Amino acid sequence: MQIIVCNIGSSSFKFQLLDMPGEAQRARGYTERVGTNDAIVTYWVGDRQVFNEVMPVPSHREAVQHALAFLQNPAHGLLASLEQIDGVGFKAVQAGEKNGSVLLADDVLEAMEAYRDLAPAHNPPYLIAIRMFRELLPRTPLVGVFEPGFHTTIPEYARVYGAPYDWYADHGVRKYGYHGASHKFIATETVRQLSLDPANHRIISCHLGGSSSLCAIRNGASLDTSMGFSPQSGLLQGTRVGDMDPFALPYIMKKKGITLEKALEECSKKGGLAGLSGISADMREINAAIARGDARALLARQRFIYDIKRYVGEFLVLLGGLDALVFTGGIGQKDAALRSEVMASLAFLGVKVDEAKNAAHATVVTTPDSAVAGLVLVTDEEIVVARETVRVIGS
Repeated sequence: MQIIVCNIGSSSFKFQLLDMPGEAQRARGYTERVGTNDAIVTYWVGDRQVFNEVMPVPSHREAVQHALAFLQNPAHGLLASLEQIDGVGFKAVQAGEKNGSVLLADDVLEAMEAYRDLAPAHNPPYLIAIRMFRELLPRTPLVGVFEPGFHTTIPEYARVYGAPYDWYADHGVRKYGYHGASHKFIATETVRQLSLDPANHRIISCHLGGSSSLCAIRNGASLDTSMGFSPQSGLLQGTRVGDMDPFALPYIMKKKGITLEKALEECSKKGGLAGLSGISADMREINAAIARGDARALLARQRFIYDIKRYVGEFLVLLGGLDALVFTGGIGQKDAALRSEVMASLAFLGVKVDEAKNAAHATVVTTPDSAVAGLVLVTDEEIVVARETVRVIGS
């Protein structure tokens, strides 16, 4: 089966062409700075880069059109026509009650429209791309693999908030959770790496980067996750505030004389690591500032690590123990000192860090006699989308 996987950001378009079920990547591409005259378009066939240009890409529509033309270019021997595509999978973000891995029928697109305010940077460009693929490939199945889909196994009592019940029942205010494809991949790969029993294991997945979340996984299913109704909640993020008392909003609106929209903008674009440090959302730049003695940079890092620890502690209780603590994402994979500090806080459980392996970013960074395995894994959200796309088409 020839499957295209699409990953669409507010100003980016990324795709892969995969031969399934063998999971061989035939081609991939990435368009950065969509919506500008100096977008960067890069394509690969296998491991060979075959195209890299700066060019105008006014919208996601043009990004998709250019990518499909590339896939049909006879010089690359990929697709003779779009009719050879057996399915298209989208790593989509939010569709409320339709979250999961589902065929993108009209009711799902209507749900994406209804929840566009919850994912304003993602749902609109996804809708553009999905509708375009429907026009070009009217007989090809399109599948949405929504980020909260992995978290639909969270018990209802853990999904509700203490708000009036009609918020939940009538308006869909509940914990949805995000980064589902990443956490699902981590669960599967951890079981494989450690030869765990697929039906009996306990994993905490730490997806740490510009956007971060933790997930408690029992027997391959999400038991709880740090993000809630929106991706703004949970851990301190790159520019998002994370968990915060909602009554801080009207307070700061009065104090600063700003609107709700402005306050929310500050929460999502001027908070987090960047807001606390006053330097950057990039942990590498924060670490460099700490080395120069910057107190605010240190505060931002300390808060981030504190958030990780408190969710690990919460999830330990919910899981009733732990087989593996796994780090992924840009920060999770590259910040050995952060991993060491988090794992050291679990010494009371018998966690033992192998500092040499941790410094080398090895796959397993704990000692053989550690009571809990510590792992560093590169996540692969796209392969999860491809697998789910094949499964949905087959069913």
